[in-house]
Amino acid sequence: MLELLLGTRTKVRLLKVLAASGNPLTRNELARTTHSGTRSTYEQIEELIAIGVLKEIENGRSRLALDPEFPYYESIRDLFLSGMDYPGIPQDVLKLIDRICGDNYYIGAFTAARQRITPVDYDPQIYMVHILKKRYPELSPRVMVLGKLSGVRVYDQTGQAGEMTIIANACENIPPDVKRIDYLNAEIWMASVERGIIECLTGKTPFILYGAYLALLQNRLDNVMDLEYFRKLAIEENCLPRVLAVMSEFNEVSGKEIFPMTEKERSITRKAMATVDKKEIKHAINTVMG
Repeated sequence: MLELLLGTRTKVRLLKVLAASGNPLTRNELARTTHSGTRSTYEQIEELIAIGVLKEIENGRSRLALDPEFPYYESIRDLFLSGMDYPGIPQDVLKLIDRICGDNYYIGAFTAARQRITPVDYDPQIYMVHILKKRYPELSPRVMVLGKLSGVRVYDQTGQAGEMTIIANACENIPPDVKRIDYLNAEIWMASVERGIIECLTGKTPFILYGAYLALLQNRLDNVMDLEYFRKLAIEENCLPRVLAVMSEFNEVSGKEIFPMTEKERSITRKAMATVDKKEIKHAINTVMG
């Protein structure tokens, strides 16, 4: 019975739509709503009618609804209604990622950069998932499956930002600053704030520079980042000139020494000023500092 009831995606979609609908629907309406082929939809509707799950209602036009006399009517209705919004929140997605990848991943980029602050403007639901290279061939296909869930988009290595988006990326090792934390009521492996900002500034992610600048400025003003460690990571990632150029521009535009710098560091910035978007830095300063 269960195989005949839930054995195909089309049947699952049909039951989900009818459970959520307050009114009976025609066969054509169901075919359009479930994005299934008309022939396939019609055939599987007939099977569901035959076993008593659906009933036809004749009221000028033939319409279909869940049959309340079916023995498991309430169980089916409750099952599909309870799953309507799953995974509907970031917590759900993060738990699924952690379940799939175990100890072989970490969340970085903007999610890591904003873990100790409340973003004042830019806060996309995009999760950069770094998976150990040696486990990537095995685990990334499982992460890709999450893209088949409603409201979730998944890209391999790179992709466009979108609502509830996961981007899977292979990494050589798990950095030492990755810690197990409680984030949005989900236990996950998360990189440090400093590493998250570096990943955004180096352009390896879909996050816009404005978002990276906002995160850098907010973390600095809230005094929740280690500037010495931030510089150390910039050296390790071969992006120190760019990072120093951004810090220097923040000081220049704001007229304040937000980021203390030595004369040697100021001289290094000259070579990297072309990589800095001055307009977006000014935008970030206006947003955060008024």
